[in-house]
Amino acid sequence: MESCPFEVVPYLSIHPESINLYSTVQWVDKKKIKPKHQHLLVSDKKYHGKISEQTNRKISRAIDYLLFLSQPKTAYNSLAGKNFKFLIAFVTLTLPSPQFHSDTDIKDKCLNQFFVEARKKWGVKNYVWRAEKQKNGSIHFHILTDKFLPWSELRDTWNRIVSKLGYIEKYRDSMRAFHAGGFKVRENLLREWEYKAQVKAYKAGKANDWSSPNSTDVHSVQKVHDIKKYVAKYQMKDDVNGEVEGRVWGCNEALSNIKGAVEIASFTYSREIAFIVRNKPERIYSSDYFTVIHVSIAELLAMRCMALFKLFCSFLLQHFDFNYQVAMTPTA
Repeated sequence: MESCPFEVVPYLSIHPESINLYSTVQWVDKKKIKPKHQHLLVSDKKYHGKISEQTNRKISRAIDYLLFLSQPKTAYNSLAGKNFKFLIAFVTLTLPSPQFHSDTDIKDKCLNQFFVEARKKWGVKNYVWRAEKQKNGSIHFHILTDKFLPWSELRDTWNRIVSKLGYIEKYRDSMRAFHAGGFKVRENLLREWEYKAQVKAYKAGKANDWSSPNSTDVHSVQKVHDIKKYVAKYQMKDDVNGEVEGRVWGCNEALSNIKGAVEIASFTYSREIAFIVRNKPERIYSSDYFTVIHVSIAELLAMRCMALFKLFCSFLLQHFDFNYQVAMTPTA
């Protein structure tokens, strides 16, 4: 009787908020593994300006790792004149004048340069970005990063970058024309931009000859549950103002298509997984091809599932600048 040329091998992959269980087919005669069903991360080669379910999972996973690897930090607020603590920074980059380049050009020539400079200036390594259209049809970007970006340096850097494509010049021409006869109030913006604030902005803009538009925003969040609440809204937001050309999101290479701690589901790991299933049955999601256990790394540690916990920590040590204290210390 001819022997079977393959065997089914059970695998697991561990992430900050879940464990995935799936199987691959090992072809014995060819001495290599041919996956019958890849687990959740498959490279998306075509970009069509929308967020698919698969893309949403990839964004969620990148953000899970970004949050997990972030540690509470202290930074100085020059406006308030005091230090403050934060975990994640939310950054928004906009164009100071109506867009007259393609979305792809803006991403290639401006957003890409921004990340190159952000790494050099502020040590930004881990980040996730999302592109959207504003009401006026111009593209803008939301960025999550675990580094503090000084607001004035951020604004000056982004303005210098977009000025190379003529956006500061267009803004200056527009402001000079609008205020040609002196200060002119923007009646349509009075609800969200009160009169005194408009006067103040006019004086500041005229003083620097309209060379430093307020094209950026940055704020920090300290508590994880606040971040996740924001992120859920940020990820699933409908493209009500039109579709973005090409890619609508991205992240640094280390967070891209991250596979987690992948290993054969040996007896030791399977025993701990069985323990989790018995104690957290409501956390299980199963399909024909894979099973997901929604359990965090902190919960693994609390349940003393040390084999799974150490496997994940070993993965982090190989791929990130990781300290065991990140996993050991609870975050508010």
